[in-house]
Amino acid sequence: MYVGDNFLNLNLHFFLKYIRIETALRKKIVTQKKRSQWRGNFMKETKIEPTPSVGKSKKFYKRINLIGNILFFIIGVTVVGYDCYNNYRIKTIYNSLDMSFLSARVVEYGTVDYDTRGFIENIDDGVIRDYTKYIDTSTVGVQNLNYEIGKADVVKTFNTEIEVVDTKMPIIEFEKDTIYIYVNNDYDVSKNITSVRDEVDGDIPYSSEYKEEKKNYYVIENNLNKDSIGSYEIKVVAYDKNGNETTGSYKINVIARPVIKTYTYSGGGYNGSASIDTSSVVATARSLLGYRYVYAGESPSVGFDCSGLVKYVFGLQGKYLGHGTMAQSYAGYEVSRGDMQPGDIILWSTYSNNYPTHSAIYVGGDQMIHAANYSTGVIQSSVSYWESHGGGHIATIRRV
Repeated sequence: MYVGDNFLNLNLHFFLKYIRIETALRKKIVTQKKRSQWRGNFMKETKIEPTPSVGKSKKFYKRINLIGNILFFIIGVTVVGYDCYNNYRIKTIYNSLDMSFLSARVVEYGTVDYDTRGFIENIDDGVIRDYTKYIDTSTVGVQNLNYEIGKADVVKTFNTEIEVVDTKMPIIEFEKDTIYIYVNNDYDVSKNITSVRDEVDGDIPYSSEYKEEKKNYYVIENNLNKDSIGSYEIKVVAYDKNGNETTGSYKINVIARPVIKTYTYSGGGYNGSASIDTSSVVATARSLLGYRYVYAGESPSVGFDCSGLVKYVFGLQGKYLGHGTMAQSYAGYEVSRGDMQPGDIILWSTYSNNYPTHSAIYVGGDQMIHAANYSTGVIQSSVSYWESHGGGHIATIRRV
């Protein structure tokens, strides 16, 4: 309550008191007039002189009326003065209320955990009474926010704009960076794509062609020529619902089919009838490039160690091999390095007694595929390089 309010209430109190007094006096004077008229009539009849009481009452009434007019004047001046004072007070407080906002007022598309008070940089005076609490982050664009700050009985509204933006690009994931296929073999290029999605909106649908509006679809640019040996890039272009674009790619290497030799065991030696399709061995080994190294692992779901990889690849061809380099060093029969063919098993040793410590699958061209170690997983390496850079020496080469 302000001083002006107390003063106004006091004047109103006196004014009401005056009204009550004046009303009572009016009633009294009216009664006295009626009595005077009765007395006058009586005195005329009885010839008695009237008393001066009525004249005195009129004088008293005039005094009261004057006091009432003075009170009315004082109250009027008070009301006008208070109104001027209150307007000045409100204007002063209103002008003192101020707030500033951050220069960067941005909300990420799809955000659910936010507080619009975080856009306020400073409040010079007053406190927040109310503000816009909800932002529609499901749509990009500019939105208005309102803030009310107040002090005492004065409230001031401030407006600002924020922008909902989508800075997150679509995500494209491939199973492998490089795929190997034999010439003339069919291959579905979409098989190597494991995911095309947006972090907020989820999976992005496939389109066989580019659309006029580049939103919420992905296309595959396929230039693969399966009938020609070479390296081909498969490009995937994805657009999310807000038009953000991401491009990803992987390679398909079309390679020549290796020369397939077949063998059968006959007594103590081998002759040339069918045993195993070595092209399938090589193709399967290439398909496992990039899988992680896991000790004692022998499956794609778990991972591979060196002998586990060899066991898995040959197992798919119907050939059971033991898990362990020593067991595999007795598989099939031994061939010389000069006669080494794709699909042969190379057993390596770091010991002088040729105890096998590592196994790999030869894929031709001085290349082998093996589960090397924890840091590299399943890789393709040069046989010569491995031999000359600490990989050990070849203990035996086995043909299954």
